[in-house]
Amino acid sequence: MFPNSPAAAALPEAEVEKRQSSFNARRTLLRSNPSLYISKTRLSIRQLPLFVTDRGLKRLAIHAVREFDAEVEAGTREGLSRAEEMDETLSPALAARKEKRKKGERETSVIQSKVVRQSEKLDPLTAQGRSKGYGFLEMRSHKEALKVLRWANNNKAVGELFGEWWKVELGEILERTKTSLEKAREAEKEGKAKKEEVEEVEGRVRRLESRVAEKGTENGMRGGKTLMIEFSIENVQVGLRCRTSLVLWVPANPSGGQATSGEGHGRQGGRAGREGQKAQGH
Repeated sequence: MFPNSPAAAALPEAEVEKRQSSFNARRTLLRSNPSLYISKTRLSIRQLPLFVTDRGLKRLAIHAVREFDAEVEAGTREGLSRAEEMDETLSPALAARKEKRKKGERETSVIQSKVVRQSEKLDPLTAQGRSKGYGFLEMRSHKEALKVLRWANNNKAVGELFGEWWKVELGEILERTKTSLEKAREAEKEGKAKKEEVEEVEGRVRRLESRVAEKGTENGMRGGKTLMIEFSIENVQVGLRCRTSLVLWVPANPSGGQATSGEGHGRQGGRAGREGQKAQGH
């Protein structure tokens, strides 16, 4: 994002500087390594609220594609360009996704959503590794990836959406954890589980009940922060092999191992996005 662009006008100076720095770092990275290229279907998502899950990230992508189309139809947003509409690029992981899809599972525009997590620290509510604040979306097509980027990137409404979805998900996690607690107690009676293990699940149930009882919803994106969404930079030898088997490849340096193909939210998104593509030679 360039400081004088329409997309930058609505952001705090610190957020604009982050995006400009990221742009410069990715441009340098691409020029220095010929084995790297810009993916057309894989998006990197930074500045994620720490409570966002894989499911929440997938839900955002589906919502963004639907809202983008609705706004174009209503005349409040510029649609994809003619060249973009004619681009039929599909995800190389599409075939693997069809093979792995469970019977009866609804097909969506999202091939894979993944929040990157720490392995050494667990979240006290979900018992998963704590989020590192960034993740990846593999979309079915380049066109759908563009729609997600242009609707959700720099969109201040995303924080509230994440909070609403998280509230619902918390309730579901609570019910599953209660079921796990019942099983743990039965296992303890049979001598198959330790008392400490049961107490750990009991503590998680109490924390979840307390959080669910809280009024309002979490936002997690305060101080003018918005999502930073960019087309990912991938290694031609590593990335393609991982994606065709639906294995996540995470760059060693996520802030530098990504590349942008568009900027901005709202009516200016289409024009600014194409400017970003030209700047990257994509």
